[in-house]
Amino acid sequence: MEHQIETSENNRQQKIKCRILEIPKKYRRIYKKAVETNSKAAAIEAFCLECVCWQKNEIINCSCLTCPLFGVRPCIKETNNESK
Repeated sequence: MEHQIETSENNRQQKIKCRILEIPKKYRRIYKKAVETNSKAAAIEAFCLECVCWQKNEIINCSCLTCPLFGVRPCIKETNNESK
């Protein structure tokens, strides 16, 4: 069982290395942070960026209202409609 876990982790690391080479250089850091740490914010940002083909401005215009990450997506313009 332990050997299977080790093999699975090695396989994952190999796939991550290959995947990083496919990602635009400016977004590799956030992807690495997402897969190497437990940062939920980095994971959400990397997932959203990948979903919109690495076009950061498209996250703001996301129209997938049924996406579980829609309400927590990064890069959204914060608006405050409350009167003070």
